[in-house]
Amino acid sequence: MSSERTHTPGGADDGSGWSPDRMLARLGGDEALVRQLVSLFLAECPRMMANVRESVEHGTADVVRRAAHAFKGSVSNFTDQGPVATALELESIGREDRLAEAPAALARLEREVAALMDRLREFQAEG
Repeated sequence: MSSERTHTPGGADDGSGWSPDRMLARLGGDEALVRQLVSLFLAECPRMMANVRESVEHGTADVVRRAAHAFKGSVSNFTDQGPVATALELESIGREDRLAEAPAALARLEREVAALMDRLREFQAEG
């Protein structure tokens, strides 16, 4: 995979933090595995984000913490920036029972995840 396929150098400009080249290098050059993980994430992400959203809108602090933690684990397969940092923040908000801050963190997470999903769809389309 050449660097020309990484439309946002380093993956940080769009808030997603994702670079196909970095992921490919981390997975030993196995592009088929990268594509499989991308496909799984694209399929599961809407459900996971719905769980996070529901937890913020109707859950307790512990429910927010658990939903954010689960999402953070999944999205960390793709980046250690953007949505991972925001999911960690949301997890901390739940752990520390600061639910008044959760809607703003959720809005930021949704923007970052949308950027990541766009990058992942673009990557899949190039294949």
